[in-house]
This record gives sequence, structure tokens and C-alpha cells, in this order.
Amino acid sequence: MAAWILYFLAIAVAVGFFAVSVVRTLRGRERRAPPASRTAIPTRATLRVCMDDLDALYVEQNQRAWAMGTNFEGPMPLAAWREWAPRWEERVEDLSDRCRLDLTKGEWAVERADMAAARDAMLALHRAYTAQVNRFADENGDLARAAAEAMSHAREAAHPTR
Repeated sequence: MAAWILYFLAIAVAVGFFAVSVVRTLRGRERRAPPASRTAIPTRATLRVCMDDLDALYVEQNQRAWAMGTNFEGPMPLAAWREWAPRWEERVEDLSDRCRLDLTKGEWAVERADMAAARDAMLALHRAYTAQVNRFADENGDLARAAAEAMSHAREAAHPTR
């Protein structure tokens, strides 16, 4: 009886760790609170720079998502997205910290709140893109690799080196 209890306890612990890992992955990174000594954005020009940086990150994400279909060469055609995505998320987090988007009080609070809402919507879109990339890789990754390999062989056959 004790062996069965240990067995089921071990399974429950393993399933618990797995569930916690999945939830943490889906939730994303926790945002750090900005330092208390630097709670306000000094000027409207700084606010505009923050908005320009947020806009540039948005454009970059959408360009990457739409250009993904053109980069299927090599053994891991979707690896470029998986390598780029965490770095992009870090840049968004850095922007949030630098521009203090999570502060609800102080000067430019309304503008920062609007930018924080835009950032959150952009991150939700990013999670959706990443989910689609992962789903495509799981379901059709072999087809993408086979097509890229077939195109490579066809190019070699069409343009033999002499």
C-alpha cells in the first residue's frame, strides 16, 4: 500500500511541475517594477521617443511575421522566429521599464497608460503569432523541410557547376 501511495504521489508531483511550467510559459515573463527614484518621464519629447520605439517594435514584429514564409531554407525553417522572439520580448520589456509604462501615477500617466495598452495588445498578438509558428512547426514542419530540400536539389540540378 505504501508503494502505491509513493507511486501516485510521485506522479502527482511530476504532473504538478509540468502544469506549473506550462502556466508560466503561457503567462510570459513577469514585469519588474521600475525603480522608485525614477518614476516620471521628464519631457514630452521623451514620451514621443518611447512611442516611436514602441511603433518600431510593432512594425518589426509584423514584418517578421509576414516574411516568415519566405525563409524556409535549411533544416529548421522556423528556427529564425524562435530565435528572434525572445530577444524581441526583452526589447519590449526594456522599453516598458525605460518608459515606465506600468506606472499609473505621475506626469504623462494617461499617455503611458495608452502606450501600455498598446504594448499589451502587441504582446497578445506576439503570443498568437508564436502559437501559430509552433503549431505549424508541429503539424507541418516536415513538409516545410521537405519542400526546402526539394527546392535546393532542383536548384542544383537546374544550375550545375562545371
